[in-house]
Amino acid sequence: MATMKEVADYAHVSVATVSRVINNSGYVSPDLEERVRTAMQALNYHPSALARSLRRQETQTIGLLIPQLDLPFFSTLAHAVEHMLFDMEYRILVCSAEEDAEREQAYTQMLIRQRVDGVIMAPTGHSAVNLRSLIDANVPVVLVDRDVPEQRVSKVLVDNVEGGHLGMSHLLAHGHRRVGIIGAPAHSTSVRQRLDGAQRALREHGIHDVKVSLSANESTPFEFGYRVGLEMLARPDRPTAIFALTDVSAVGVMHAAAHHGLRIPADLSLLGFDNIPLTSYIIPELSTVGQPIREMGEIAARQMLRSIAERDARPETFTLHTRLIERQSVAQVPAKGA
Repeated sequence: MATMKEVADYAHVSVATVSRVINNSGYVSPDLEERVRTAMQALNYHPSALARSLRRQETQTIGLLIPQLDLPFFSTLAHAVEHMLFDMEYRILVCSAEEDAEREQAYTQMLIRQRVDGVIMAPTGHSAVNLRSLIDANVPVVLVDRDVPEQRVSKVLVDNVEGGHLGMSHLLAHGHRRVGIIGAPAHSTSVRQRLDGAQRALREHGIHDVKVSLSANESTPFEFGYRVGLEMLARPDRPTAIFALTDVSAVGVMHAAAHHGLRIPADLSLLGFDNIPLTSYIIPELSTVGQPIREMGEIAARQMLRSIAERDARPETFTLHTRLIERQSVAQVPAKGA
């Protein structure tokens, strides 16, 4: 393998000039930079990433700490983050806390020991201490999807209250008055905000007696949606519509409806939240409140790069909007309905 000195000799420049080009440090004229890069290509020279990181006191690694990697929302988010940062020559350490504060703490301490350049984090509902550990270790942090309001770090969030209100208003506009709400996990700030928005829409229509079930994290969202769906749909006054606060919970409700011999949307209208890719492929296609998952990941990645480059930069909060995606799972209540 060629050496830096061989590259310098080939390009007829000094070793210092080659170093400035490789490390993007100091001024090099466009002509000299082009000669150096041509020499690097001709000699098949690849600078040592380890050596570069030691000089910069960087590791070129970013921690991505999420609650559950096996959920489509978080896997889609992780893919967006990884794809963008890989193109910027960073490598990602993906950590799944499984909605467990102790597991999250173990990963937090590991990322600090690994000297990652920053952490993008979708915290569990118990994360103030773990987040504080990263901040105290001077690790740049960007929160995504879930908020820890008392901490001043950059955040990429969605207006979940808006989304909850939008979704419930859609069901009410279709004549539904007996509505069930299913969400998981209960400690997620996103789920609680969606519930707040949905309940606000119900109050605006004078409706107060609504069945609400939030998981205490004893099961996966799919299992929870299925189990609670079975219970709700077995009642004599079963709801004519269910608003599942995640798409995965909505798929669980679909299976519960099939167990009871109910057709969607003829016998039960169903609305999800997230717009994961699966929703447009199941039958019937699931109407849902969509959030820009990939855009969230890309903004979080860009903000992380900014936080690394500008350590004293003022934290920013990005709040993205939701949109209603109408497909095939919501129908008008018949005249004899609720």
